[in-house]
Amino acid sequence: MTAHEHLRRVARIPGLVAAAVVCAQCAAALADDSRQCGPRSMLVEPDTGQLLLVCENRGDILRVDPRDGTVVARGTTGQQPFALCANPDRTSYYVSCRRGQEINEFDARALRVTRRFPLLGDPTGLAVSADGTRLYASVHSLDQVAVLDLSTGNEIARLSAGNGPESVRLWPGSGRVYVTNLLSNPVPPQQACRNEVTVINDATGRVVERVTLDNANVGRGIDFATDFAVAAISRPKNLVPMVQVARGWVVTNGFAILSPDRDRPPVQLLIDLPNQFFSDPYDVAVTPSGDRFYISCAGADMVVSIDVSGVRAVLDDIDAGLIPRPGDHLGLSRRYVSARIPTGTNPHALALTPDGSTLYVANRLDDSVTVIDTAADRVTRTLTIGDPGPPDRLMRGERFFHSAARTFQGQFSCASCHPDNGFDGLQYDLEPDGLGRNILDNRNMRDVSGTGPFKWVGSNPDIGTQCGTRTAKWIMRTGWLNSVQVVDLTTYIQSIPPVVNPYRAPDGGLTPAQKRGKVLFDRTTTNEGRPLADGERCDFCHSGPKYTDAKTSDIGTASPTDSATEFDSAHLNNIFESAPFLHDGRSATLEQLWTDHNPEDKHGFSRDWTKQQLNDLVEYLKCL
Repeated sequence: MTAHEHLRRVARIPGLVAAAVVCAQCAAALADDSRQCGPRSMLVEPDTGQLLLVCENRGDILRVDPRDGTVVARGTTGQQPFALCANPDRTSYYVSCRRGQEINEFDARALRVTRRFPLLGDPTGLAVSADGTRLYASVHSLDQVAVLDLSTGNEIARLSAGNGPESVRLWPGSGRVYVTNLLSNPVPPQQACRNEVTVINDATGRVVERVTLDNANVGRGIDFATDFAVAAISRPKNLVPMVQVARGWVVTNGFAILSPDRDRPPVQLLIDLPNQFFSDPYDVAVTPSGDRFYISCAGADMVVSIDVSGVRAVLDDIDAGLIPRPGDHLGLSRRYVSARIPTGTNPHALALTPDGSTLYVANRLDDSVTVIDTAADRVTRTLTIGDPGPPDRLMRGERFFHSAARTFQGQFSCASCHPDNGFDGLQYDLEPDGLGRNILDNRNMRDVSGTGPFKWVGSNPDIGTQCGTRTAKWIMRTGWLNSVQVVDLTTYIQSIPPVVNPYRAPDGGLTPAQKRGKVLFDRTTTNEGRPLADGERCDFCHSGPKYTDAKTSDIGTASPTDSATEFDSAHLNNIFESAPFLHDGRSATLEQLWTDHNPEDKHGFSRDWTKQQLNDLVEYLKCL
């Protein structure tokens, strides 16, 4: 029985709607059994006009006839392909494979893998150097950019990027490579987020600039006009109580303009309207003429067409001091947004024909490509890729997760705060317990199944409770989902797998430091030999397959604004990617949990640890 067949059988069990129970076999349905393609990345072949699509769910690369969607050639990629790029002479294509921890080189004609480049970590964005000799690959989980010598296939450098590097693009003629980063760089508690665009000199292969985008997060696609770069961003208002959702003050959506040749800091502008939002900006495509650019809005099922002359006029007014705080101005979009074009479900990648007359939009969650006439900014046809069939429970749940249609004024989706099925690294003030009280760190959705209860105080026993009426009332501010739809959403959330852990050996073996850290984690006596009480031991509260006892404990971290003193024992699986730490995100690193936030030894007995023991424990925790 396939995982999908099993899931459909389980869905017919009486009472499942109330219980929202999903077993491990159901979770496996996200893997190879899926019929959906999940087109993630795309480009247009300039010589033939055919489309190349990288399909995340099925692990393949497709050559598609843009007239009718016929698949004319297919190649097989590694696990979870993500991004696609070509070398300058278009003889080879490169595909990053996140779960496979490799980059595949394809012969452009045959779509056959010619080389595989293994990497430590999960590669995301890709770009080839202007001279075709090097490949840049962002490595999301390690906050790095790997540089590969394409003549040998060897890795020659690792560059430090921002937090979760996402898209990598060469700015033609500039000699620079731009890297967007998904998450904000670390900031002190109760301070606004700060996203980074990392800039690399293509000739030297070194980072030459780190552009800060204040109050921005979830950096995605980037593209270039003649004199500026434009990057898709979101602007969360996480420091404002969520009672402000009705005023558009939770998440706004837009783009950043970077003008490196002008003495102007980055300018952020919105694509939203005062009473309508276009959530989860994803990819950017600038027309060859440079007079227009497009942004896909993954949560709104929309593409926004933006007039560059209108943007330039707004920039001139900003330079003249006529528009204060343009990044918060919900009325400015009327001056430069020329059209909002409906697409399929969850639009991601954009690709223009070489003459700019046609825009293709890859819709990740309904296996289609929307074809847009750019002269009229209207849809001319929709191509269906393969035979996706009707959506099953997992697919319906994934669509709910990534859609803002049921949020007040379409302001955000689940994925807005949980990008890439994870988390945004921010803290929020939910007002049921009073404004300015109980500030809570957002939690990671990856591999969350089996880690209940939920909320930091453990008040929600399961994900169905967490995502049901509470979410409708305090977050979405709409009717949200009915009970059947909540089960669909819950099924999807519980199926989200963990990311690849670069600190964990494929065979499960431990390094010497990790072995020493495990000894400290499991210890039952102090360094002097005194027996430790249960609450003084790491492995007492952090036990079981997910390293949590599913209980709340007082670890001495309650603040004056907290109503509770006991908090949920956080699960430790893949904790390496979950900074910041503690219920309110006050600890930027694992080390600080004990050096700064454990003065009373309530969070494990740590006063006798040596510096080496702390280092070893951190190395062990990162491999869990």
